[in-house]
Amino acid sequence: MMLGDFQDSFELQKFSLTDISQIIGSDLSKVNLEKFGVIKLQTLGSLVSAIPELKNIQAAEVKPIADLLSQKLSGSFNGNQTIGNLLEQSPHLSKLDFSEIDLNSYSVDSITGLATTPIEEFEKWQGIYIDSVPGLESVPFSQFPNPINAIGGEVGIVDVAFGTDEILRQRTISGSKEEGFAVPCKKDCAHAELNGSKSVKGKAWISGKYQLVKGGNSILGSVNGGKEPTGRHLFGDAFKVAVWDVSEVDGMISQALFFRVCMRNNFIDLGCTPYFIGPVPFMTYREKDAIFLGLINGDGGNSSSIPTGLKSSGFTFNNSPITSSSNSLNLLLPNKGSCNKRHLSGTNIDALGTALSDIKDNYDSLGNYVCDSKGNCGRSLGAMKFMSYRPQVRKIIQNKSGGNRFLSKLDRGEEVTSEEMIQYFSPTEQQNLIASDTSQLLDNASKQIDPTTGKAFTGERLIERASQMHFGALGIPIDSEVSKVNESDSIQEYGIASSDRYNEALKAMGCIDKVENIN
Repeated sequence: MMLGDFQDSFELQKFSLTDISQIIGSDLSKVNLEKFGVIKLQTLGSLVSAIPELKNIQAAEVKPIADLLSQKLSGSFNGNQTIGNLLEQSPHLSKLDFSEIDLNSYSVDSITGLATTPIEEFEKWQGIYIDSVPGLESVPFSQFPNPINAIGGEVGIVDVAFGTDEILRQRTISGSKEEGFAVPCKKDCAHAELNGSKSVKGKAWISGKYQLVKGGNSILGSVNGGKEPTGRHLFGDAFKVAVWDVSEVDGMISQALFFRVCMRNNFIDLGCTPYFIGPVPFMTYREKDAIFLGLINGDGGNSSSIPTGLKSSGFTFNNSPITSSSNSLNLLLPNKGSCNKRHLSGTNIDALGTALSDIKDNYDSLGNYVCDSKGNCGRSLGAMKFMSYRPQVRKIIQNKSGGNRFLSKLDRGEEVTSEEMIQYFSPTEQQNLIASDTSQLLDNASKQIDPTTGKAFTGERLIERASQMHFGALGIPIDSEVSKVNESDSIQEYGIASSDRYNEALKAMGCIDKVENIN
């Protein structure tokens, strides 16, 4: 896989080598320049464009550049000149190619600014492989620039595992973005029959090993015959999750991940292939295990049934290294908060964010289309009802492929789905913005004087005051008995209630020993 395959999902191109080394604890001075694949694709001109500070450095001080000039120029050059001056006087030098020298002789830190420059600043970064970025293969998914986020929060039960003797399964939750996620199966319908809420009870997640569906888009959409295993997108567009092997004998199913290749840059967009690169083993479930299903909706699709494997009614699992458990399931769901995430005042930021949240855990919530007094129009989004016209929200959405188009729909009051909302404003992004807002509230509240003590707000009173400011605006009078329009609680009552919810949130997070520290 290349970096360009994940430019719209994980956004790995936003990493610098320094970012990566800090995450995994590596020493860049020991990393060979040859190992950083992007350098082989650079000319002297493109390298200076990526790292503008090189223009002001003498050529002799950057050994790879000095050696490149020495080897490729027939005459001598003045190494005391800045690199910028050399390129100005001799523009043809900008075409000198770093692939023509032995990069094994240098470390990554031999080029000033190289390690701290985001990969996306380098020319042709889309074409470098994951394993040609030192340390990238060791970075956890959760620490990617755009980390894996669970889409939705539906959890079901693997009720029964059925093999390929099954036929004509109409009620399904599997498919593709092109056909929807309720694609029926005609034959060889190995599947997991589900139990749980009304939206999933009795429905089937069909095995992608035996059923292919339409996938891909644009020119690359024709690769693999335009087909991909049926499945679901539990974590966005980076990969697809498919039910794979199904054993009636053992009462077990396995899941596999499938990836795609995308090719797009500033000049050309070839689209993406279907999700056909795999299978990469993921998780294994037994009957009666909980299984994460993501966002369930009513999308349908046309029937598609193309067997891709042998019948497996008698299939038996070997001992699998990965099995489902409550712990692994929790890793797939939005983060519930950390006991160690604290403001300088000692207040737990995640607990207060939960206390102030209007719609607990409903990260896919969408409000009505409204306009404020300043003429800003849009809809409230997610658990904290962030307005879509808020600059921080718009920046998050605009940074994603298709984000501007989604914002235009919100601005015009057009219909959008909860799945779209989660795709462009994920639970993790919502949590990060909630934490940022909560920290700012605490900063502001801690600078004010508590009239009951004559000192700065601390402890429970700090939480009450921060909550008052959240509820009634930053300039709201302290302990005001005024109520907002259509609200029964006064500003003061809301602050007290939020303090109680804060303590409840701490307990729910397992931080019971921290509750007493609030005073």
